Amino acid sequence: MLLTIAKPQQSQLSNDYYDGQFDAAIGLSPKTYEGDYFKGYLDKVNESGVTPF
Repeated sequence: MLLTIAKPQQSQLSNDYYDGQFDAAIGLSPKTYEGDYFKGYLDKVNESGVTPF
């Protein structure tokens, strides 16, 4: 008998993405304009419709 243990899948998104979303949600201007951080930032701005800058 073979026992396998399923590992939970890791998120494809990095912490930078969520940092960008958080900064946009609280109205901070973006720290950088590239990478996952800015993608998360723009996604939150598009979702909320509020431009914090």
